[in-house]
Amino acid sequence: MIRLLFTVTHLTLLMGCQLQAQQPALLAEPSKDSYSQIRLIVEDALDTKSVLISQSAFTQSSLLIIQRQPTQAFNGLPLFTETELPNLFMLLKDSNGCLIRHKQSQKQWYLREIDCKDAEEL
Repeated sequence: MIRLLFTVTHLTLLMGCQLQAQQPALLAEPSKDSYSQIRLIVEDALDTKSVLISQSAFTQSSLLIIQRQPTQAFNGLPLFTETELPNLFMLLKDSNGCLIRHKQSQKQWYLREIDCKDAEEL
């Protein structure tokens, strides 16, 4: 009985370490490399090659909102469809590193060799 209790406790602790929650994060030191990785991830998520992203993305907020590009109406004015929501991306940190999650698809990508810090540390 004691051996069973020890085993269950040990397994619970191991699982708890592996299932650490992902926390909102900010880039620790933004760089050209981090900007490039973020842009490539967003382009992959949106299946496009024409995304403009600020170089300060994920430095003030763990949320990145990508508004879709308006189509041009016949008179040259931008035309939006009110039912289409912007795409939301979130920078998160877990025990494996920094990752970006696309809210709509729930897909996530890890950033390579990029440091981030908990958003609550500010």
